[in-house]
Amino acid sequence: MNVKRPSCSSEHSNDVDISIVGAGLLGLPLALALSAQGWSVGLIEASKPLQETVPDETMDVSAHSSVNGCALKQRCTALSIGTQKWLARNELWNCLAADACAIERVNVSHKGYFGATRLQAAEYGLPALGYVINNLNYVQRLRAACKSAALDIRFDTRVVSVEHDEHFVTLNMDSGASQKASLLIAADGINSVVRESTGIATSQVDYDQAAVLGMVELTAAHCGVAHERFTSTGPLALLPRPGLFMNFVDCIEPCEQAVIEKMTDDEYLARLQTRFGYRLGKFKQVGPRFVMPLVRIESAAQTSQRTVLMGNAMRLLHPVGGQGYNLAMRDVEELVKVMDKATVSDPGSDSLLSEFSMARSADQKSIVRLTDMLARSFRGQASLPGHLRSSALLGLDTITPLRKQFASKTMGITGL
Repeated sequence: MNVKRPSCSSEHSNDVDISIVGAGLLGLPLALALSAQGWSVGLIEASKPLQETVPDETMDVSAHSSVNGCALKQRCTALSIGTQKWLARNELWNCLAADACAIERVNVSHKGYFGATRLQAAEYGLPALGYVINNLNYVQRLRAACKSAALDIRFDTRVVSVEHDEHFVTLNMDSGASQKASLLIAADGINSVVRESTGIATSQVDYDQAAVLGMVELTAAHCGVAHERFTSTGPLALLPRPGLFMNFVDCIEPCEQAVIEKMTDDEYLARLQTRFGYRLGKFKQVGPRFVMPLVRIESAAQTSQRTVLMGNAMRLLHPVGGQGYNLAMRDVEELVKVMDKATVSDPGSDSLLSEFSMARSADQKSIVRLTDMLARSFRGQASLPGHLRSSALLGLDTITPLRKQFASKTMGITGL
């Protein structure tokens, strides 16, 4: 259990209790939840503030995006129902719900083979299996929520060095300012300055794949169905967004990257249609494409002296199944849970960080194994392995205990 220690003396008084580097998809909800518990929280973000205008919560987001030519430029994230429930419990969902598109059903299939797995929200008594959000709107709305919270927010500010001490951590910024905290949380992405300051090493696994990310417009309604289609080069995922739009993640061979980057929109749209098929009808148009190599980057430890690594600063996963962000949000949930201010006086104590790490270890290892298995197994041209993979999907679809276990793991909830 957590052990209280006397408050720091004036000699070691801190600017804030907790400092979070990175005001993005992870740092924002974490900062708001910790602030709501009564902790003084500093939030440091390298980018400049977003535009002040935030879309009205009652606005028809799909129509708004289409009129302004933004729908095909979205970058999106799939939230598991477990992540959505945590946001709702922490009174953060209401400001996000209008832009979110519910995933009512998930179809998992293997191109060219018979087997498939279908998960439906109604089967588990849920309103949705998850939700797909526009990253920009998500960040914009949560940053707006920060204005009414007691947060020390510094935009357009970079951390240039970090000093770790027994009683506190000192962050030195490019502005010349510094900030002391009892606990430092790194939510500053893959190239984390905070992680580098701790000396925590990282390992990397190259999947020998790349992914094309973008948006596609349909000619027929998607009906809230998400698709994960395994192909010879890896998974192809299409996730529903409001209106006739879907977000896609198209895994390709690295040798295809240069060719795809040179394709016109019409050429790539035809290629995407051929790879996916016509179960969603004819695709109408495609938006700007972003191509990235697929690797798994993992830190050797999640905690160091008065420091916790979160999100991509800790781990970058293969996008199959959309598990990376939701795994990180379960880390957020556990960290907020152990930081209960009613029983904790020192949020950066070794005992507290050890308790957090032990509580999260099993789930993290399980999800890393799952994504790694899916990324490696459902790929390739060989016929026999293809039929075996297809049979596995068919078995998953028909055997109830396996279905529940798979659903529970991918949706981030228990007790199904």
